[in-house]
Amino acid sequence: MDVLTALRITVTSIFLLTILSYYVLLFVRSKKPRSHALFQSISILIPAHNEEKYIQQAVESVQKAEFKGRKQIIVIDDGSRDKTPQILSRIKGIQLIKTKHSGKAASLNLALRNATGDIIAVVDGDSVIEENALEELAKELCRKNVAAATGVVKVQNRKKHICMWVHIEQLYNSLMRSLLSKINANIVTPGPLSMYRKKELLAAGGFSTKGFSEDIDITIRMIRKGHRIGFSEKAVAFTNMPYDVKGFFRQRTRFIRGLMNILKRHMQLNNKIIDIYTLPLFLFSYIQAVIMGSFTLYQIISGYTQYFTAKGIYMSTEVLIFLFEWFSIIGFVKWALSVISGQTPLTLLVSVGILSTLLSYPLFLFAILKFDKKIDLWHVIPFFFMFPFWLLIMVLHILCLPEYFRKSQYNIWKKNE
Repeated sequence: MDVLTALRITVTSIFLLTILSYYVLLFVRSKKPRSHALFQSISILIPAHNEEKYIQQAVESVQKAEFKGRKQIIVIDDGSRDKTPQILSRIKGIQLIKTKHSGKAASLNLALRNATGDIIAVVDGDSVIEENALEELAKELCRKNVAAATGVVKVQNRKKHICMWVHIEQLYNSLMRSLLSKINANIVTPGPLSMYRKKELLAAGGFSTKGFSEDIDITIRMIRKGHRIGFSEKAVAFTNMPYDVKGFFRQRTRFIRGLMNILKRHMQLNNKIIDIYTLPLFLFSYIQAVIMGSFTLYQIISGYTQYFTAKGIYMSTEVLIFLFEWFSIIGFVKWALSVISGQTPLTLLVSVGILSTLLSYPLFLFAILKFDKKIDLWHVIPFFFMFPFWLLIMVLHILCLPEYFRKSQYNIWKKNE
């Protein structure tokens, strides 16, 4: 067995074990401590930078959201250069803070100093929340030792091009957060909707400006202080994702670079579950993306070269079929059938690869049915062609490798510009 084959077997085997651990968590029952009296006041912080398309919907959804107590809405105009300031100036019932473009974390910290509520909710300026979302998350914070909570994130504009894939990804991520929360291993309180106890948030130092992923950073710091992170599948937020090439790549590279920064600053040996399970999984997901992405690209290119360009064929029906099988679930089905029929040898790598893929797809289906309660055409298309989206994300992980050598990262970026 050569080194490359051994490396692929190792990575695929770890991936299989990871998937199996998710199935174990599916059947884990978590006993949630009883709730105490509900909080009397809440401050909702809405950071906005160039959100003219969505900011009014975001604010209105928060205004309509139910909460049995005093509700303070603080909107931070983070140096917007579009019509966001004009739109916000016409909305009544909000406290508007204007600042130069300093980044999301700095804007949130500024608003936090003006917040009077017992609990703090964060809703992104491009997101809307369901009417019961605040109440459901507040119930989670009423439980013993729960310092933060999050819910389900869906994509509002999911019918827009690549957002079909992003929506399924967000449902899957919500499923992972719900599973990991059972063992207090969830380290993400995402921007579209999250909630914190103000006292514990301030004690943790507020939101860090040292990296793009302030939502992960604050969650990790709270867990390290001995707190729990809650999750409610009844609390739902809809976020608008970028669907043009520039916006998508800018957002994704920010996510990936932010994750690298989190791993550099927070990976450590400790007895917390996040140190022996969650953070190592995040690290492995990055390594897997780089290694398997490189191997997969090599296989596609070498196959195209060997079977087509070497014969002077650059585009034909056979080429389209070759690409269709690679980029759709049909390719995996044919591969599995060829193993069953004996056409493809059943090696250790093949068996582990088939098993891990077979177990991966049902999790996406489960997430769709659990949170969307239905399957329509905009689920079927991305599910059928899930592989190219995975490959694209893996390629972006490879392209972001230079970020590892950057000494520091500040929480500010260009958005919608």
